[in-house]
Amino acid sequence: MNWLAALAALVAMNLASASAQEPPRWSLQSTSDFASYGAFYTDLTGTYSPFGSLWEQGWRVQGIASARRYSFIDSGTKRIGLDTTLDGLVGYQFISNGWSWLLAAGPSMVNAHLYAAPGLVPSNTTLSGIKALSSIYGNPTSNTMLYAQAHYNTGSEFFYVQGKTGVAIGQNLFIGPEAAFSGSWTYDQVRVGGHITGFNVLGMQSGVSLGFVRDSTYGTGFYTGLNLQANF
Repeated sequence: MNWLAALAALVAMNLASASAQEPPRWSLQSTSDFASYGAFYTDLTGTYSPFGSLWEQGWRVQGIASARRYSFIDSGTKRIGLDTTLDGLVGYQFISNGWSWLLAAGPSMVNAHLYAAPGLVPSNTTLSGIKALSSIYGNPTSNTMLYAQAHYNTGSEFFYVQGKTGVAIGQNLFIGPEAAFSGSWTYDQVRVGGHITGFNVLGMQSGVSLGFVRDSTYGTGFYTGLNLQANF
């Protein structure tokens, strides 16, 4: 919570001192998704470009706070887990001909909480490790988009791979399919659905998604997602 308060204070200070004409050097992004059987993932990512604007190629510094709820089978019993994570990453963003590719890595701290289950007591474990991520965005043609991301955390041994593409239905507004594969040593999950990306809500770039999910523990269901991003 102290980290989130510090991030909010930095964004507020930057907003107070920057003019509307200046290219943005800060980005604040939130991603959340919820599955019909109770699993969820949510994060808040602050990105800073220390040596230029976000539209220019260069170094990036990121702080990420996230939480995910999941389940797995422990001694024949279904068990619920909740991981809360803080990441501090440094990376480089390559920008060329409308394409953007980010590579970043850094230390990660994970608090892994397991809820009580029949015959099993609750537990709380703090894990440390390294998180590495890569993401790419571009426009193959004037009316299409392509996005892909992947990240892995050595502390929680959690991985996530996602891709989506779309065609324009308005200025910078795209609709199309998406797919994701994620998991760890305890479970895996596949998602297939569709998204609408690029509409504006209260000055923030937004996107929503909806689709089907197959989880190795819960079985099949559906999911919904929301993405919000603001640049300062």
